[in-house]
Amino acid sequence: MDRTELVSKFAETVGVEKATALVDEAMSDIGIANEASLTDTDARDVCEVIQHDSEGYIALVASELRVRLAAEERFDALLENIPNPAVVVEFDQRDPRVTSVNEAFEAAFGYDRSDAVGESLLALVAPTDYEPGDVAADWLRDSGNAETEVTRVTATGEARTYLFRSVIVSRDTGDVEGYGIYTDITDRKRREQQLEHQNERLDEFVSIVSHDLRNPLSVASGRAELLLGTAEDEAVREGLEAISDAHERMARLLDDLLTLARQGRVVGEPTTVDLATVATDAWRQVETAEATLSVETDATIEADPDRLQQLFENLYRNSVEHAGSACEVVVADAEPAGQNGFSVADDGPGIPPDNQERVFEHGYSTDSDGTGFGLSIVQSIAEAHGWSVTVSESEMGGARFDIRW
Repeated sequence: MDRTELVSKFAETVGVEKATALVDEAMSDIGIANEASLTDTDARDVCEVIQHDSEGYIALVASELRVRLAAEERFDALLENIPNPAVVVEFDQRDPRVTSVNEAFEAAFGYDRSDAVGESLLALVAPTDYEPGDVAADWLRDSGNAETEVTRVTATGEARTYLFRSVIVSRDTGDVEGYGIYTDITDRKRREQQLEHQNERLDEFVSIVSHDLRNPLSVASGRAELLLGTAEDEAVREGLEAISDAHERMARLLDDLLTLARQGRVVGEPTTVDLATVATDAWRQVETAEATLSVETDATIEADPDRLQQLFENLYRNSVEHAGSACEVVVADAEPAGQNGFSVADDGPGIPPDNQERVFEHGYSTDSDGTGFGLSIVQSIAEAHGWSVTVSESEMGGARFDIRW
């Protein structure tokens, strides 16, 4: 606040001549030269002297002004200590004009405070293709509160991406002030774009693999089945059956590889699903021979139903492959009661403690016919939902997989 502004605050009550005399006398009393500008501390000291030496409304004005200056000084200190670029503006029509910035703003955008204050924020940081109303809209949307992704330009012309948060405050005087904070997300956006590009390439790879491997495998499997139907020599039949078994294992391996390749995708929109229904539907999709399923839950959860069914199918296959074709599988709520999650357990031989951490590794399997990708897929689906999956011994002595969130 400069001397002229301080005089004007008192002039509203006692007139310019009297106000000038009050301010100049107070400045003289505390040894401040009659300069055009005052620090916030100087201005508060002047108000304190006037409050002490005056009575009535003048003393009240001095007291209120001193309190306001103290609050502004505290706010300036807070603004300066914000680690992100921050700016304070006043609106000239819809044009935000800078009244203050912090050091982080100076460092990020390359403008000294003295250069920024008084300037249009639009002229300082808006990209050249911005319409004049766009920057104001970033401040004024959502009835005074906003949080949006914006592109801003530094003094050197570098465009960067920020998450911009703002709040609008209407003063009793009718003035409208805006307070904005910028969080630089340029590197994060760059990583997201790189990941999107990698996912596009992965999609191309998956499509090529699916077409170029499935088709010849289907032809080979069909030929083997055709020959098996006409072969009479026992040795030939045994050889063809071995070929068919190998084709089936290759098909399972290919299915698991393609499924695993797609697990990096974000899960679909979660919906409220009935856990028992999904668990039962998944059981119908798996060759379970004489195995039995018990579903002991009535829980509903938020999940991508297709991915959740995939998770169950892979756990069921794991149980049948390792616990035997007549095993018992139980789906139940998390234990102890009150935990968020569910479990899938069987009565097979279980998994030795030394191997429990390895079962989720790509390609790891204790079954020579297994692909080693089923449980890795389970973990990927769980993590894509924000869940965790662990393995332990079940009450039946077999393996127990706990999914938690």
